[in-house]
Amino acid sequence: MVYDSTLTFFAITLTALVYSAISGLITNKLGNRARVTQVQAEMNRINNMLSEAVKQNDEKKKKDAEAEQGRIPELMKESMMLQFKPLIVTLPIFFALSWGLKAAFPEFTIKLSFALPIFIQNLEKFPNWRDTFGVIGWFILALLFSGLLMQFIVGKITEMKKKK
Repeated sequence: MVYDSTLTFFAITLTALVYSAISGLITNKLGNRARVTQVQAEMNRINNMLSEAVKQNDEKKKKDAEAEQGRIPELMKESMMLQFKPLIVTLPIFFALSWGLKAAFPEFTIKLSFALPIFIQNLEKFPNWRDTFGVIGWFILALLFSGLLMQFIVGKITEMKKKK
């Protein structure tokens, strides 16, 4: 079967863009970023409280801080659950799309005019520089860059809304 490489390139890239948008929406619905930020701020506050108590060598403050430290495991659990909950939905979609793209375009390869560092290919020669990618490699790269682009756009939109 002969493939139009330009059409295939755009199909894979568009699939990555759509997946990135859907993944962002799922993450916003299932994961509560504002709460994750609050939890991280609370853990930092507790750690700073203990650090200050140790610096001041204040036994009462140390006791209070150590009591607060008992909350950290529960806060960490909550934070991790909020961050991992979207993966229950997004990972199966990612694997299904990867499989579907590989099945639809088994012969696709793209050679870039520059090499990129690839971290998971060969750990003995770290990082690995590659300029040629197959379907899955290009899908992951397009996903990475489209995700960064979407975060930038959403960040700018949010920034503009705050100014108004």
